[in-house]
Amino acid sequence: MNLSNHLRRRHAINIDIPAPKAASISGSDVRSATPNLFGQLQSLPENTHRAKAITASIARFICKDMCPYSVVENTGFREMINTLEPRYKIPSRQFFSEKCIPELYRSTKEELQLKLSQSVRVALTTDSWTSCSTESYVTITAHLISMNWQMQSFVLQTRTLNEAHTGKNIGELLRDACSEWTIADKSPALVTDNARNMIVAGKVAGFTPHITCFAHTLNLVSQKAMKVSSAEQLLGKVRRIVSLFHRSSTATCTLKEKQQILGLPVHKLKQDVCTRWNSSVEMLERFLEQQTAILATLMSKDLRRGTEVHTLTETDISNAEDIVKVMAPIKIATTMMCEEEQPTVSVIAPLQAKLLKHLEPCEDDTDMTREIKSTMTTDFSSRYTNSRDILLKASALDPRFKGLPFLENEEREFVFTKLTVDATNSIQVEQQEDAVEEKPPDTAEEDEMRPAKKLKAMDLLFGNIFQQVPETCPLSRSASVVSRDEVLKYRSMVPLPLTENALDWWKSHETELPILANLARSCLCIPATSVASERVFSTAGDIVSSQRSSLQPDCVDQFIFLKKKSQVDGVRKKQVIS
Repeated sequence: MNLSNHLRRRHAINIDIPAPKAASISGSDVRSATPNLFGQLQSLPENTHRAKAITASIARFICKDMCPYSVVENTGFREMINTLEPRYKIPSRQFFSEKCIPELYRSTKEELQLKLSQSVRVALTTDSWTSCSTESYVTITAHLISMNWQMQSFVLQTRTLNEAHTGKNIGELLRDACSEWTIADKSPALVTDNARNMIVAGKVAGFTPHITCFAHTLNLVSQKAMKVSSAEQLLGKVRRIVSLFHRSSTATCTLKEKQQILGLPVHKLKQDVCTRWNSSVEMLERFLEQQTAILATLMSKDLRRGTEVHTLTETDISNAEDIVKVMAPIKIATTMMCEEEQPTVSVIAPLQAKLLKHLEPCEDDTDMTREIKSTMTTDFSSRYTNSRDILLKASALDPRFKGLPFLENEEREFVFTKLTVDATNSIQVEQQEDAVEEKPPDTAEEDEMRPAKKLKAMDLLFGNIFQQVPETCPLSRSASVVSRDEVLKYRSMVPLPLTENALDWWKSHETELPILANLARSCLCIPATSVASERVFSTAGDIVSSQRSSLQPDCVDQFIFLKKKSQVDGVRKKQVIS
């Protein structure tokens, strides 16, 4: 202020010096805010806390909003930053692409590696996709249950695979990923679609268990049902009528008028997609909803296409209703698996049993309905035979399904017997690890330095039979008793309602059932579908866009990793706030 008064009195220079806010500027930032003799603010040094915070914020903005690096050179962006902080000088795009974003990626990766190392088990899902620049990528996602019983999912990596997508090549890529992220000792499970190369990849990489995506399985089973001759003919008839309304604006306008007159919802007709069976069911549902308006429209003189309506008879309408009725539970199951945040593997066995029960033939079934049910039952019942043990074990460890009512008594008891054995083995493994930790590290060296003991007659006669070693039988019996008691206690508890969260239940019963809680954390982390890796495709399409079609594979990996990690952190913050 004294300098300002001196310049105004002696040199006729008027300078307005804004008073710095103590709360927002401190230390080196205060010195950088001092104006020069011409009243201009000095630039903010790069090593100040304020400058580093702004640079880090811009880097997170680029990753979260999937902006190209060139955004830092855009006129509008630079004007906005200059308005917010005139002293800050925006670094070059090269600085962000070669230093800032890679450093953010490394620090975030280290944080994730720590979480993976603390987990009991890690489950992986994987799928491949092709960018707009025809680059082929394979994305791997990881799923785990934290020590606080929170289901967490992360994108581990996205790698180019320019070789043939054979099971061997994908398997080697999965094996390298486990080595890079040091999760090979976490007994990683694998969830993929039903493609033959993915099945081979799981065997090559040695994943146990390897579970096929339940949503993808439902899709394959349902597509076979839609290819039954009578159903396929019916879908063809409906498809031709729907195509007419999609081609003709006159037909669409007339249909809208008829809907308003008849008091029906003003909805457009849906066209099915050959790769999505549920789109065929949705097409039939919409057609049945609007059939009176469709009939009135087709009979109108303006269209002169009255012959079209005669392709659908009353039998066809009845068959369409039967298809919708049969496929309704399948559609609900598919929607639940795709929309639920983290459906675990424990849902597969009871849901498969429920759907097979629904597909049993009834007396009033038509020939087409009976053929659809038979086709679906034959295919669906042959699925998951190799992974049935882990599916039933996961269901038994889920407090919602622990009663296993879909099994016969003999099979139900066998499942819990195996669960008791697994619990006993986990206790013994833990005891062995504790014994190794308690053993002094130099015991072996002392044994070597100790002079050899002279063998006596008793040693020569019975040394190999009655060795002086601790007896392990009482420990084994004790472990089996503890495991059996805990399993019996768990089975006697009231099942959790289906609307409740199984992980929250285990969080409140972890101290009461410590052995089974550890097994539950290991099993329930496995997702029932590979939807998590497939959802990366939409994000990847926004990242590898026409604006950034030449983006390097390393940058693609970093962007997808940081984008998905920021989404996970955002969801977790909302959960904490709520």
